[in-house]
Amino acid sequence: MVTDAAPSRRVPRLMLVTDRRVTHGPLAALVQQAVTGGVDGVQLREKDLAPAALEVLAAHLLNVLPDRVPLLVNGDIQLAARLGTGVHLPEQGPPVAEARAVVGPAVPIGRSVHSPAEAMKSIGADYVLAGNIFKTGSKPGRAGVGLDYLRQIVRVAPAPVLAIGGIHAGNAVQVLEAGAYGVAVISAIATAGCPSSAAEVLRNIIERSAATPMNQPEPTPILVNGKEAAVSEGTTVAHFLASKGFQDRLVVVERNGVIISRDAFASTTLHANDRLEIVHFVGGG
Repeated sequence: MVTDAAPSRRVPRLMLVTDRRVTHGPLAALVQQAVTGGVDGVQLREKDLAPAALEVLAAHLLNVLPDRVPLLVNGDIQLAARLGTGVHLPEQGPPVAEARAVVGPAVPIGRSVHSPAEAMKSIGADYVLAGNIFKTGSKPGRAGVGLDYLRQIVRVAPAPVLAIGGIHAGNAVQVLEAGAYGVAVISAIATAGCPSSAAEVLRNIIERSAATPMNQPEPTPILVNGKEAAVSEGTTVAHFLASKGFQDRLVVVERNGVIISRDAFASTTLHANDRLEIVHFVGGG
């Protein structure tokens, strides 16, 4: 039977990824200034810290962040579960479903990807982080994948895409026009003379982009279990299921009278007047 979707988990549009090595002053002070300027998600990425020190820092950031701004711990699922934070998974990390089983349904999960193929494997993630788009000091010796590659990832990703890597006020519009839902930055905010102002500039760019008609295509009408619904152009079955909180392994999807194999969820695009029948199986005893 069809059940209600899992609780919604808001996806940030301007994410600060931490690196205390390039931050002027205490990291908590930077985070507070960034949030004042418009950052609405913080990824704690301090890979050189010992587990105990990382937990202390994460707990401190939780205390200074407002409830509306999620903290996502990079890579450490158990720490995220203990503190009740979100978690950001590296591309070579555990599957999203495994992380969800540990952290629960109420917190966001993100995943880094570096290719369209990996993006397609991110079903269940609340967002995917694609990069590095441009050359960046945090990835020395690695060229940026570029905007065309970003467009390919956006087309197949089962969740909103945040772009990262060398992004700043001078090129943020380009990645948003390429289809990114938002951006994640380190240096553009962390090394700025006034982090709150730097964040505000980026936030304004994002807000203007969201209000631009070219980024607001007409919704595509579909029928889902006999009820009218609408999706954005290019939405895949996988993306639609993820947006409603369905786990692909627990559903059977029929499109226009034909059952879609689970392997094809990420590559099947929804079109106007498609008729979906979704059967969601729920275990019980």
